[in-house]
Amino acid sequence: MMERMLVPLEIHGAAAAMAPAVEEIARLGVGRADLLYVINIRDTAADPGVRAHDSAVMDAWKKRLENCGVPDVRAEVVDGIPWIEVLERAGADPPSFIVMGSHGRSLIPRMLLGSQTENVLAHATVPLLVLRLAVLKEGDPTTCTLTTDGIFRRVLYLTDFSEEAERCIPFIEWMARARPERLVVMHVQDTRRFWTASQDDIAAFNRKDAGRLAALRRRFEPLGIPQVVTDLATGNAIDEILGVEETFEPTLIVMGAKGRHGAIRSLLGGVTTAVVHNARAHVLVVR
Repeated sequence: MMERMLVPLEIHGAAAAMAPAVEEIARLGVGRADLLYVINIRDTAADPGVRAHDSAVMDAWKKRLENCGVPDVRAEVVDGIPWIEVLERAGADPPSFIVMGSHGRSLIPRMLLGSQTENVLAHATVPLLVLRLAVLKEGDPTTCTLTTDGIFRRVLYLTDFSEEAERCIPFIEWMARARPERLVVMHVQDTRRFWTASQDDIAAFNRKDAGRLAALRRRFEPLGIPQVVTDLATGNAIDEILGVEETFEPTLIVMGAKGRHGAIRSLLGGVTTAVVHNARAHVLVVR
């Protein structure tokens, strides 16, 4: 069981589309769920009756998650700038992870993430699960739908064997309770490592990385997942990952926020950013 999840909601936008996924996560095992709706400061002059309505909607969400077996569900409606409120709460009392939709209130065709999710992704210091939402009607957040009919059916775990990637493992072990059909553990060898390497060096890299993947497979096999396979690729990491996503069609991608070569001044590595923005699957970014 995960200790706690923080779920910021846009109850006048895509929240209804997120409900099946949030309930699926809740049933998997979460000790506490904090539901948060932030009334944007630009809307605070609205009819006072709106707040009563919003509180009623949040209470309904609270009951839904209680019915999913979450023993402690808390719902809060506050004023502020949504992404700042989310970050402040996550910083003051860090949850196990945050759950947000890939689109927010304003659906702009060229934006792959809503601005609130984008800001939380860029600045959060705890794991973030981005639920991928498809826009059925351009510009209308109420017509969003989840891109998959289940989050945990097929999982792609991306690893570079860094500390960030290692932090993903407890999440894989937790979601194994959902009995995914298949888990693919993938490592991409960056071709830049081989520019000056000899054939013997390359063979040694291959043996080492294949061994580490095999060790991960042995760790995951006892979890009861019917298929646990490994994929060792060489090339441009972004191209290789998106190529595997095209063929494997995972429902969830799990990866670290940045790897061994992540930029010191950035909380997100370039590969992570590209995957979150371009993959069709839901993405769990672990920090």
